[in-house]
Amino acid sequence: MRSPLLLLFRWHVARHARRHWFLAALNVLAVGLGVAVFVAIRVANGSASRAFDAGVDIVAGKAQLEVRGTLDDSIFPAIQHADGVRAATPLIEQLATLPDYPGEYLRILGIDIFTNEPFRTFEIGGEGPTFDIERWLATPRGIAVSDEFAKEHGLKAGDTLRLMIDSRVEKFPILYLIPMQDAVAGASGVPIAAMDIGWAQEAFGMRGRLSSIQVLLDDPAQIDDVRQRLAKIAPPDAGVQGPRQRSLQIEKMLGAFQLNLTAMSLVSLLVGTFLIYNTIFAAAARRRVEVGILRSLGVTRNEVRALFLGEALVFGALGIVLGIAGGAALAEGLTGSVGRTVSSLYVLISIGRPAWNTLPVASATALGMASVMAGAWIPADEAARADPVAALNHGARIEAWRGGHIAWWSLLGVALLGVAWICCEAALRGAGAWLSFAASFFVLIGFAFFAPGAAAVLGRVVAMARPTMLRLAAENLGRTIHRSGITVAALACAVAMMIGVSVMIYSFRRSVESWIGRGIVADLYIAPAANEVIGLHSFVPPNLVPALEADPAVLAVDTYREIAARTESGDTVEIGAVRGADRRNLRFVGGGEREKMREFFSGGDMVIVTESYAHRNGTQAGDMVNIRTPSGVASFRVAGVYFDYTSDRGLIMIDRPVFDRWWRDAGVNSTAVYLKPGADAAATGARLRAQWGGHGLLVYTNGALRRRILAVFDQTFAVTGVLRVIAILVAIVGIFLALTALVIEREREIGVVRALGGSRGQVRGMLLSEAALLGAVASALGMAAGACLAMVLTWVANKAFFGWTIELQWPWAMLAATPAWIIAAAMLAALGPAWQAGRVQIAEALREE
Repeated sequence: MRSPLLLLFRWHVARHARRHWFLAALNVLAVGLGVAVFVAIRVANGSASRAFDAGVDIVAGKAQLEVRGTLDDSIFPAIQHADGVRAATPLIEQLATLPDYPGEYLRILGIDIFTNEPFRTFEIGGEGPTFDIERWLATPRGIAVSDEFAKEHGLKAGDTLRLMIDSRVEKFPILYLIPMQDAVAGASGVPIAAMDIGWAQEAFGMRGRLSSIQVLLDDPAQIDDVRQRLAKIAPPDAGVQGPRQRSLQIEKMLGAFQLNLTAMSLVSLLVGTFLIYNTIFAAAARRRVEVGILRSLGVTRNEVRALFLGEALVFGALGIVLGIAGGAALAEGLTGSVGRTVSSLYVLISIGRPAWNTLPVASATALGMASVMAGAWIPADEAARADPVAALNHGARIEAWRGGHIAWWSLLGVALLGVAWICCEAALRGAGAWLSFAASFFVLIGFAFFAPGAAAVLGRVVAMARPTMLRLAAENLGRTIHRSGITVAALACAVAMMIGVSVMIYSFRRSVESWIGRGIVADLYIAPAANEVIGLHSFVPPNLVPALEADPAVLAVDTYREIAARTESGDTVEIGAVRGADRRNLRFVGGGEREKMREFFSGGDMVIVTESYAHRNGTQAGDMVNIRTPSGVASFRVAGVYFDYTSDRGLIMIDRPVFDRWWRDAGVNSTAVYLKPGADAAATGARLRAQWGGHGLLVYTNGALRRRILAVFDQTFAVTGVLRVIAILVAIVGIFLALTALVIEREREIGVVRALGGSRGQVRGMLLSEAALLGAVASALGMAAGACLAMVLTWVANKAFFGWTIELQWPWAMLAATPAWIIAAAMLAALGPAWQAGRVQIAEALREE
């Protein structure tokens, strides 16, 4: 026998959904949008982390320790036979771009086939020829590539693959394929290749050198003791650690970037909560008489509450299913964007396809349902508590509401802003960078509590206007704070997020433009094209710098080399070695640029560090930095801390002559060329491009490089644009639902207006005016909240997470246009409810009089 409540639910909810299918579909779609964005961001973040982990696992294999640094292969026997070492294998790692497939690369591993067996997580062979060790060792530059890579590019065993190594193109015969389904989990899409270590040393100019030595232990419990023994054997600049530890260091850096995206995605769910509120209120208003009848017939308050909560859960469940499906589609695009941003800013990764697991789906389901219940509870509870007699009387509910709690709500908003201030102070004092996002949340919620008061004040002010319909619209706004306050809060939150993030990005971009203006001062820049794909891993030809210096149009040439090094405590740092005069015009924390640059180029063991490095390590001008070098631990004094936005990992810059004293590394990653007065940069660049383009080099003019840097910046923030648009769309839908509910609630009032001579056009104008007032108060409140949010994001979040100082700047043109298009959008959303109000039948509306 069916439950009476279930039958009632079917009659009360399902019938209503069929009759008003468009509103039901709109509600499902709104929930689905918020869930889709959250799922897509979580999947994209997870895919990036998994791709990096898979790359580490393929390289390190089953190793428990690795020795990594500037290694001479003569130390391998000592590592191999050290106490506690069960097995060891040498490794060469090289990144190479593919001239025949622009924008793509291969991660090539040079392995020792005799010692690599216990470590390897993949097999060489698969489809094609059976592995032959004699052929493997005898074929110069013979490689095995992943079967996925071969299939994607139409390659097979026996084909030849051209690789760009530094500035030269070499041919590598494909001997075998590597079945990736047998490799480590998550390795799909990793562009991997393997070759004999001897041929790898020959091909990559690494004779007598190794990238790392992988180690297995007799007893994993003795890992610390073995690490200490190996550290005594390894050269001073080498690091001895577990591969997973290296992975965790990168994941820590990625965490801040991924947290930013996750926080942005949660805003869509927050705005969706307001939308659910409006939807259930609209449903309750539409069925007010039905609720009164049910209560009169003995249906309890709990049962009425369950009906509306059940309706919200049904819509929420459908929205979550739709959102998960939509998130899968959205993840395909976002994953690529996130992968490119991570590769540009942190570490090179290649994501074959989005990595799915149950966690994003489970968390999206839980958060989606929680947001649905949070939004539905108040209107469902209010409908359950309605007096049956009042529910059967049109207009009684509006007339009974007086908004006596506005002052308390405003005080609560002030208190929440105070909490946001405390969170900001704590974040800047090192209590936790995540507190900056807590501050952002409290700013949004705090201003949301100002919405009823702001709507009431605007209603009273505009109510003094002369046009009758505008005055009625203002009075209605003041009398319906129970609905309009929530609608204003939802739209204000969306506007605040858009303003806050837009101002932060605008300020950041202007700071980057200022930084570029000071730092990018050469006429031409020349670097390997491969560095556009794989980062600073390729070198210019050794004869490039002498040739440039001998060019009659060239005044001077600066060079740049970047390497990874370790501090005395074992932390990984980036070292940038620059050769050239003081032309960079860097801006330093605390000023004193001339004195600090003069000290830096004095020839002593001096360095300058970026602001992000100083923030992460608590470094100040005058401090000492101890760095492991091939010649031993070197102590450098910090001449100054300069502003830089290249990477939040931080950088230690050193003069090239000082670098040469401590490191045995003659490589150059890029050059900056200064031309003599009167030389034409475009013509000289074209001539050098024709001369050196065949060596795989790119020649940028000053303007072209600046545009390229800003293009990378814009790409980094492209994802946030999608999230901002979705939040605004969800909030605009909220206006549509709120005004639809108000038309139903005010049906008697509209009938009276029509009976007293008001035309349909005037009634519609009244609704549109009310929508304009909603848009006006929401845009004003949202812009105020957005200004505070911009300060939090710019001054607190950026500083706490990345260590960057960004000067707050305001995009006045965008800010001036915001109220206009927000009001226009609100009025557009009101067209449907306004048309419905104009069609109200007078006799039907006044039937109870």
